[in-house]
Parts: sequence; C-alpha cells; structure tokens
Amino acid sequence: MYIDRALEPVLKSALFKNKVIILYGPRQAGKTTLVKRIVEAYGHDVLFIDCEIIRNNELLSRRDAQELFSLVAGYRIVVFDEAQTVRGIGQVPKTLFDHRPDVQYIATGSSSFDLDNEVSEPLTGRSREYVLYPLGITELYKNALETEAGLLDYMRFGGYPGIVHEREDDKQRDLQALVSQYLYKNVLSLDGVRKPSTVTSLLKLLAFQIGNEVSYRELSQQTGASIATVQKYIDLLEKNFVILRIGSYARNQRNEVTRAKKIYFLDLGLRNALIDVFAPMQTTARSDVGALFENCMIVERMKHVAHNGDIGLHQYFWRTVAQHEMDYVEEYREATHAFEFKWNPKNEQDVSPHFKKAYTDIPTVGISPRSAFDFVSR
Repeated sequence: MYIDRALEPVLKSALFKNKVIILYGPRQAGKTTLVKRIVEAYGHDVLFIDCEIIRNNELLSRRDAQELFSLVAGYRIVVFDEAQTVRGIGQVPKTLFDHRPDVQYIATGSSSFDLDNEVSEPLTGRSREYVLYPLGITELYKNALETEAGLLDYMRFGGYPGIVHEREDDKQRDLQALVSQYLYKNVLSLDGVRKPSTVTSLLKLLAFQIGNEVSYRELSQQTGASIATVQKYIDLLEKNFVILRIGSYARNQRNEVTRAKKIYFLDLGLRNALIDVFAPMQTTARSDVGALFENCMIVERMKHVAHNGDIGLHQYFWRTVAQHEMDYVEEYREATHAFEFKWNPKNEQDVSPHFKKAYTDIPTVGISPRSAFDFVSR
C-alpha cells in the first residue's frame, strides 16, 4: 500500500527547472518508489538506471562521453538510482547536463557522505538537493487525535514504509533484518570504518543515551577507541542517516553550556531493534518513554520541514552550568521558539522558568502527545 509522501509535490515542481535533482535518504526509506512515482507520467521518455547492477556501474565508471550521450539519447528524464555506488559519479550528470541541459537528471543515494563528495562538488550551481526520511507522523496521521493514538506504536516500530502496515511480530523481524542489512552490512563497510565492532558498541551506547548529553570522552572509555575515532564514527553515522546531532543554544549567556551535543536516532524502530527492546509503552519496563518522546518530536520536526522541501531549520537544546534545561530550541524562518516535551499531558504547562527569565523574547511551549501533531506540522 503506497502512502503519499509530502516530498512528492515538491519534487514534481522541481522537474525541468534546469537543475539536477539529488535525492538523499537511508535505504528502505522509499526513494526509488517515490522517484518512479514522480516520473511515471513520462512513460517511455524515462531512462531508469540501477547503479547497483554491475554492467551499469561499469559503464558509468568509465565515464566515456560518447557512451553516455548514446545512453541517454531520446530520453527526457534520466534517473541514476543508488548513485553512490559508482565512484566518481558526479562527473556523469555534469557531463550530460553540460551537453544536454534540456534532460532532467535525477540521482538518488543512501549516503550523504558519498554523494556530497562524489556529486555535489562537480555539480556546484547545477543541482538541487532533497532528503527523504522514513515516513513521518504527518504522513501517517491526519490530525492530532490520530497522532496521539498512533504514537505508542510509532515510537516502538518507527516509520520505515515496508513495515508500517505489518503485524507486530513481522515488524520486529523486519527491523532486525534492516539492522543487519543496512547498519551492519552497509554502514560498517564504509571506507572510514576500520573497527566495525567499535561502531556496533557505539551505536548500542547511543541507543541508551537519547535525550542525554553525549560525552565523547566517556564513549571513548566505554568503547576503547580514541576520542577522535568516536567523533569520526559518529560523523559517519550521521551522514548515513542513522543519527541526528544537535548542539546547545547560547546567546551571550556566560553561565550556559556552549559545546555539548545530544544525539537522537532518525528512526526509533531501528533504535529499538539495535537493543532488542520492543516492550509496549504502557508497561513499567519502558522507563525510556520520556526520552523516546523527545527523540520522536525533535526528529519528526526535522523530517516534516525536510519533506516539505524547506531549509533553514536550526535545532538546539539549552542547559546552564547549574543544570537548568530546556529540551528544544528552534530557529526557523527568522523566528525562535522553545519547547519542553512532556509525555504526561498533565505536565504540559511545566516549562522551565529559568529559560523564560534568561530569554524573555522567546516564546516557550510544553508539548505532549495530544499536541504532537500540531507541533510537528506548524
């Protein structure tokens, strides 16, 4: 069952605007399905190239201009799917674009690290970039009531399109398979990863620390890797759409923490599969429900903005050296707002007085499951 993606009309409106379209996103997020949907109206005028097929990969790797021109002749749209698998792929759409700018070229890839290096630089000034994440709550639910009812399930199993309509047992099985295939097979095979076991240990440590400030020194001690290695692996995990880092908010306040980071998982189903914890949220076993809700809201807000083709969202948390905190501070469209996330709606109005005193010009709001949809979609 296909679920409409918010990015679909954005991509359709970007066609034939004299730009190469680059679509990033994790594996299994629905990139290929989405691209096929936006080009289906063009029928036989579309050339779809799966770059993971060996013969296609070899042809594109040669980057022979005459072969490329012959390949795309007669087509209006050319799609390079999983383009990051072709070394030096950026020169291919550049050569084609310079020769036939009337053709719409689209490149998809599951690693922003590879595509940034291989595609963006050769296509400077010639491309528009978008990101497709797993399904967000504003794509799955129509209103605040549906969202409140669905959050318990969503925070357990996440939003990968292939699992959202499955039975509970199948969801767990498929998420475990995704961890094995996507994380352990793809991420751990990256050139920068020399100790896969360290990445595995690091991921599990991070899975237990969502909502808390991350200490690279502590992670280094716990994994036995150097601080530099921990930072490098975290950077790779972020660029491969596994985690999201946000920094601390400080505006000329001497008593504020300024260099700390928090790390969240881009999909909670993937996070729960990593540590094999799928217990229902109603049970006392889920002491992490508050952290999961915070993770969910921050990532869902980011996904909603990205899926609407927008940019300019800056996300932070706030803390003082005296441990006064605000969960989330957002700068977006020239406005700043602050939020605290409360799993219990009764505590929704319990917002940090210390932040209010420090920043009288910034509106502060408490968010609970009943206001989650409005917060994400605002």
